[in-house]
Amino acid sequence: MPTTTFEKLPAEKQERINAALLKEFSAYSLAEAQVARIVDDAGISRGSFYKYFNDISDAYRYEFQQVMSELHAPFKRGASATDVDEIIAMVDQFVSESNNSEYREFMRLYYQRNQYLLPTDISPRTPTELEWASSVLIHQTIKEILLNPDHQEQYLGRLQRVLQQLFKKEG
Repeated sequence: MPTTTFEKLPAEKQERINAALLKEFSAYSLAEAQVARIVDDAGISRGSFYKYFNDISDAYRYEFQQVMSELHAPFKRGASATDVDEIIAMVDQFVSESNNSEYREFMRLYYQRNQYLLPTDISPRTPTELEWASSVLIHQTIKEILLNPDHQEQYLGRLQRVLQQLFKKEG
């Protein structure tokens, strides 16, 4: 995650760096990304980059967090844990907004190449079995839709049927 030095930068400079990170990680996988392109696009020195981030993986984790925060912002209120129709509507909206956003290529590369290059974060609380199962299904569906947008309806239908079965068993 970024250092306190980065957090103290003026908003305009942080935005330039964020834009450069998004551009790099939307065009190149983490393995192919280069600090040189990032610093050129951001208009900062290589030394400054390393004052702000430990390494390129650290910068990627930061940008991933920024993208996820932005994409999840409209859904903060959350769906009812077992309201299947509301969950499906939220997934549909999330995928549609992701596909039509500046984050589309970033997410495509994340699912195609980057997701396994970084350690997964441990959740601060242990979810119930139902929360865990539905979360895994929802995120897998989102991944499949982002990688194969022409099959969105098919994937959402499958998610809806499986969640309905899952929630029936819990009820």
